[in-house]
Amino acid sequence: MPDYSGQTVREILKGKRGTIKDAALPRGSPSWDDILDLPWEEVLKRATKRAKGFQQIKKLLNEGRFDK
Repeated sequence: MPDYSGQTVREILKGKRGTIKDAALPRGSPSWDDILDLPWEEVLKRATKRAKGFQQIKKLLNEGRFDK
């Protein structure tokens, strides 16, 4: 798993392909635009608490197939 400590979702996405945003997220999930300024640690925290969509977002950000 890549180390994204101290980075926001916006910074992480700069190293990803744009198609990552096309991946289907569960109904009720926040949009990518809503979470752009969240730090990685907050994404992990919300995924651990099973907040709607955050487990999927965490998984997508960690998948190498979206790396540039």
